[in-house]
Amino acid sequence: MNSLVMNKPILLLIFSILVFGCKSESNMTGKYQTDSVNGNEFTFDMYRHTYSEKMSSGSVIKGRFKIFILSSKKKLIICNDMIMKRTSGDIKESSNVGDSTVVGVWDGYKNLGSTVFEVTSKNETLLFRKTYVNQLQKTESEGVLIKK
Repeated sequence: MNSLVMNKPILLLIFSILVFGCKSESNMTGKYQTDSVNGNEFTFDMYRHTYSEKMSSGSVIKGRFKIFILSSKKKLIICNDMIMKRTSGDIKESSNVGDSTVVGVWDGYKNLGSTVFEVTSKNETLLFRKTYVNQLQKTESEGVLIKK
């Protein structure tokens, strides 16, 4: 019990260093817009941490985002949306010789998670790569982030 009381200030100090030592503000200020992403355009307001997505159909989706700074040249913008994508595939069954044969098909939805924009600064140009939390290896689209 005594050692827990004595370790409490040390743990509090380590925790506060971790929390306050992580930089949460970005040097990106103002509003930024993506070039066309599969017919959609994203606009990010860095002051209010809000975004809007203008769909190719004309409808607009709005939400909030968080910025995580990975380095001075790389930042992550993580939107607070939840993307479900329609998927399908074959149902296979093993035969007695070890081959698999298709016995049916299935379709459904897959949770891709939140939309993530990986922003990289390169010679005064901001490049982005759009992906999803549950599929960080796959790039859905790439482009340039333009200051409005």
